[in-house]
Amino acid sequence: MRASKAGRKGGTTQTLADLKRLRKEAEAAAHRAAAEASKKETARREASARGEFPVRASSSVSAISPSPVLDEQDRILFRRAVKSVQAIKDTRRAILPPVAHASKAILRERRQRAVGEDPVTLPRESDQYSPAAMDQGDTSFLRQGYGPDLITGLKRGKWLINASLDLHGNTIAEAHERLDRFLLSCLEHHIKCVRIVHGKGYGSKDGEPVLRLTVRRWLSQMTDVLAYVECSEQDGGAGAVQVFLRNTQ
Repeated sequence: MRASKAGRKGGTTQTLADLKRLRKEAEAAAHRAAAEASKKETARREASARGEFPVRASSSVSAISPSPVLDEQDRILFRRAVKSVQAIKDTRRAILPPVAHASKAILRERRQRAVGEDPVTLPRESDQYSPAAMDQGDTSFLRQGYGPDLITGLKRGKWLINASLDLHGNTIAEAHERLDRFLLSCLEHHIKCVRIVHGKGYGSKDGEPVLRLTVRRWLSQMTDVLAYVECSEQDGGAGAVQVFLRNTQ
């Protein structure tokens, strides 16, 4: 009864509150110490996994001072281990860059495309000019300096057609642009034999095969075009030509 009365006055109640507060502070300090110890243990394991020597801690956490990873004894052991090692002599060898597998023009075009620039187009051909060889007919063309066996091989299907371009419905300007881009891509990928479909001109104004004649004139002026022949009926007949390109490798 006296204790209860004393508690009413505040003596016993105040003492119990202090004990609770002290217990909470002790538990919080214990948690902080455990977390700190766990963090140090994790750091020590990581340093050990990397092959580093852990830093020795002093009795007081605040008294920790940085020490070198390798002490003098470790340095002496390392010097003994590499005592017989000799430095590599200078062989005076020149390290050359890899040899390019494409021409300078194609490499320049690839660099321009990589940075988003428009590639250099082929020289523009005349819409009206035609070489003397085409005066006798435009069903075939052979560049000067090459033998007739090239024409014969094209007609017999010696080379497979690896790419095709259809210019139906294009204007002269559109056809010229598309033809340039198509042939540049074929040269870049080392494609030899291609087909150009220009149509027979039945849908042209006044029934004149403008695109057919113009495309064949362009091809005869392109230095990378060695020969062309009019395709067989199954491949387009008079509305297409089979073109043999120069090997750029």
